[in-house]
Amino acid sequence: MTEQSQNNISHTNSYLKNLSQKKYAWMEEAAAAIKPMEIKPQQQPRKSTANKKNTKKRPSSPSTEESPKRSKPAKQSSKLTQVQSSEKQEEQQPQETKRHKQPRFKYTNFPVKGYHILPTRNITSHFARADTSFIQGNKAGSESILPQADEDWRDIIVIHPGSRNLRIGFASEAFPLCIPHVIARRIHQQTTAITEEKEEEGLTEKQEEALEEIKNELKWRMKNAKRRAVPNAEGQVIGFNTNAPKETILDHNDPYKVEWTDVSQDNEYFVGEKALRFPISKDSEYQLSYPWKQGTLNNTSSLNAVLGDLEAIWTTVVTNDLEVEKSDFKNYNVVLIVPDLIDKSYLCELTRMLLVHMNFKAVLVQQESACATYGAGLSTAVVVDVGAQRTNITCVEDGVCQTDSRLSIAMGGDDITETFADFLKANRFPYSMNLSYPFDWRLVEELKEKWCTMNEAEVSIQVYDFFVRTPFTQTTKYQCKVYEEVFLAPLCLVYPGVLKNKKAVTWSNRKNVTDDVMDDANAQQNKNVLVDPYPIDVAIAESIQAASNGSEEKLKRYFTSIILVGGGGKIVNFSKVLEDRVLSTIIAQQSFIERVEVLPAPRELDPEVIVWKGATVVSKLDSAKEMWIGAKEWEEVGARCYKNNSEHPNVLLNDPR
Repeated sequence: MTEQSQNNISHTNSYLKNLSQKKYAWMEEAAAAIKPMEIKPQQQPRKSTANKKNTKKRPSSPSTEESPKRSKPAKQSSKLTQVQSSEKQEEQQPQETKRHKQPRFKYTNFPVKGYHILPTRNITSHFARADTSFIQGNKAGSESILPQADEDWRDIIVIHPGSRNLRIGFASEAFPLCIPHVIARRIHQQTTAITEEKEEEGLTEKQEEALEEIKNELKWRMKNAKRRAVPNAEGQVIGFNTNAPKETILDHNDPYKVEWTDVSQDNEYFVGEKALRFPISKDSEYQLSYPWKQGTLNNTSSLNAVLGDLEAIWTTVVTNDLEVEKSDFKNYNVVLIVPDLIDKSYLCELTRMLLVHMNFKAVLVQQESACATYGAGLSTAVVVDVGAQRTNITCVEDGVCQTDSRLSIAMGGDDITETFADFLKANRFPYSMNLSYPFDWRLVEELKEKWCTMNEAEVSIQVYDFFVRTPFTQTTKYQCKVYEEVFLAPLCLVYPGVLKNKKAVTWSNRKNVTDDVMDDANAQQNKNVLVDPYPIDVAIAESIQAASNGSEEKLKRYFTSIILVGGGGKIVNFSKVLEDRVLSTIIAQQSFIERVEVLPAPRELDPEVIVWKGATVVSKLDSAKEMWIGAKEWEEVGARCYKNNSEHPNVLLNDPR
């Protein structure tokens, strides 16, 4: 290789070195792996020669003496001229500002300068645009929001709100506290007086037809049970009740005397039993309200007012009954049980209330149907939740709610109570009741639980005693006779035509229940149309048919795995009657179903607490560690927490239609 070619290579290396302006980490790693070529000292006199117009001639180094030809190079190309100009700039820079040695790119003929502008991905935020977002703070499942292991689950509060009752308690307890979900709040304006119930004008044509069908149902069942009907039973009952004796019980002889709430207390509100025991009168300053109605928030006037009532009730119950100070709420986790078809906006407001306003540490949201299967110890079942004002039917397979099978009927235990009261009035009930008063409503509910039955052997003329306790009066004892009304009243769930008003049946296309929690703009706003009430047996059959997807095996498994939960269906032998009714439906007959089975509650557990018990089981699972929602995460992400933290995110807030 000639001496001139060596000189050109040396200039090229220097050129590449000077054009590498930016120092990247990957270049430093490459420099450590590839040892750079040493710069020969022969370049120094060449730099002096190029700049001798402005500076005095310096003594040459020994290397220049050995190679005299290098001081007089041949004709240099334009490329060499550019190298010399760059070397001038480098010589003018201070010695300490020179960059470290960079690797030589032997097999490239272009300079590597890096990016002239920053990449878009480095300066554009994609926060919360995708399904998964990474944020700083307490992420789902972090140790700071998990229940403490040494507390033995006493730092977990399970809340199951209902239309009539609130079931609440620690996850470590065997049973929850059942407290009336009502508040009596002072109204600083003129209230609407409680009106007396008007006399019924008479039954409509549809009601008369439904009543005739109910009586025929009773006759058919009595005949199959080989029981004879009592002749002239209705005349005997009416004749006795018209002249029924009554007796006044003095206070010192009444062991169940009601302690009415003291009206002299200057409280803004009373909750629970104190609210129901408040002597409401026409000129009272307090008004009763139920913040939970028809399986959702009772948003009749103002959503903020309803949330304020809920917060007042829950805070008072946790403070007084669970004995947890409000300042200690930050150390407790909450499991909130919600209906399968709850409105998304309501669920967000409830979560915000628990985390922000009540200042709980973390919240875990679970659906009623999934909790019912955990409480019953089943993986696959048809959950029939008969509540006070609504009946929810959902098919659950392997712990996951089948979205196509969810059906909600605005009919429940309160309809049985009202129907039973109408039958009693028709038979000349000796006490004049007004269901607008809370004490009269509780009286009829108590009689329903004691007297109503669907066992044909118990249908006969019976004489019962009952006690009426009203404010500012002494207890009165009455006697009355009943006959078939104790059997006919629960059948209103099967023959809803006897009910006074039409109810709205709701499939899973409920308003604002969306399949994608990330986008509410495309959610269909479907209004519930008032239709004829839906029989519960037909609703169960249609729910099973929707969940089976044409599979005969699933169809048979669902028909033999029905569980009844909730307090509305606690009627003697109601499960047996329901089995017969479901088996006689057209869907069951066309599918050649030979057997329908309603499974009993496990270990003689009360059906009212099965859902609550299942939620306590879920909160203790290892998989629940990833489902807790903290206040920091809720503030950053919001409703997306349900999708990121839920075990089955597509079920909690979705609508498949």
